Amino acid sequence: MSIAKLTEGFQITRQAITKHLRLMEDAGLVHSAQIGRESLWQLEPKRLDDARRYLYQISTDWDHALGRLKRFVER
Repeated sequence: MSIAKLTEGFQITRQAITKHLRLMEDAGLVHSAQIGRESLWQLEPKRLDDARRYLYQISTDWDHALGRLKRFVER
């Protein structure tokens, strides 16, 4: 999608969207291609799935740690 398409219906500037997309590109979550004067952006679904799995694992680890802390405190 183009920046113009991505910003449709939002109260955020194209510059702000571009800044966020550049950060996401650095993380490998999206990539851009220059077509004429326009940059088109595409999601990298595999990288997003990798990030989702990683964050799920961190969340699970924290849930277990907090559960252990709760049991310890309640004894």
